[in-house]
Amino acid sequence: MSRALVVGGNGFIGAHLVQKLVDTGWDVTILHKYEQPRYSKMPTAVRFLRGDLTQESLLAEAVEDQEVVFHLLWTTTAIHEVANRDPAADVQANLVPTIHLIEACRAAGVGRLLFTSSGGTVYGRTQTAPIPEDHPNNPVNAYGVSKLAVEKYLQMFRHLHGLDFAILRPSVPYGPHQNPLARQGAVAVFLYRVAKGLPLTIWGDGRISRDYFYISDLVDALILGGMQPLNDQRIFNLGGSEEVSLNRLIAQVEKTVGRKAEVEYQPARDFDAPRVLLDTTRAQTVLGWQPKVLMKDGLAKTWEWMQATIL
Repeated sequence: MSRALVVGGNGFIGAHLVQKLVDTGWDVTILHKYEQPRYSKMPTAVRFLRGDLTQESLLAEAVEDQEVVFHLLWTTTAIHEVANRDPAADVQANLVPTIHLIEACRAAGVGRLLFTSSGGTVYGRTQTAPIPEDHPNNPVNAYGVSKLAVEKYLQMFRHLHGLDFAILRPSVPYGPHQNPLARQGAVAVFLYRVAKGLPLTIWGDGRISRDYFYISDLVDALILGGMQPLNDQRIFNLGGSEEVSLNRLIAQVEKTVGRKAEVEYQPARDFDAPRVLLDTTRAQTVLGWQPKVLMKDGLAKTWEWMQATIL
């Protein structure tokens, strides 16, 4: 039986990953400050440790004898505009605790540490599409800078100590259990607000585009990233097979919900990349991964869950 620690296992991505790991026979430990996911139940088969990465003794206990550590935890201060207003707080809340985790994994001889970075922010503003992993990294917001710093620390720890790691750079995942009341997560937020007759705020003219992809596709990539043999290539883009602008997303949400959206356009923000379309060839070649769920089907599944759970 494979053993895994999921740091942030009761968050949106973590809850889906934990359920899949349990369903496929893994021995799972969760480290999180929340005792239950927001919209689902933590499986009874898991071992739960309540706390965070600043608690050294708890962290040492959590990583002991783990084959794979999935690091999914990033605090709410990582909302882009909040992180930009106080970059030092972002570093203290996210980068420093992650370094503690890396050090604990090295000390415990963890099999592999898998980190979820950000395909939407570490590259910055690009002129290339789709974006390959070897594209220059010039993040334009504090969130992207912190994520990229973690990547560099992982590479340093491999060079100095032989730490086995993998880095996933997802675009924008969505699906059931995503909080529709948050300030991020356009799919869930748009579905909810259109259903409730609430206005949507769009920064810019709505032509900003992302390659959204469904949560089950991300979970598949996480597990493959934790288990597949790796050589020098350890950074992998993840995204959907479709590039969707905000305007097109609104139209698809309207069709899914069966109701017109009220849209308020505001001036564009200088920390938003105008276009994110990731080249996922490396993930396909090395991990054997590719997205399976089409946007229209993922929207339908998310809408079905939202109707049954929240509305």
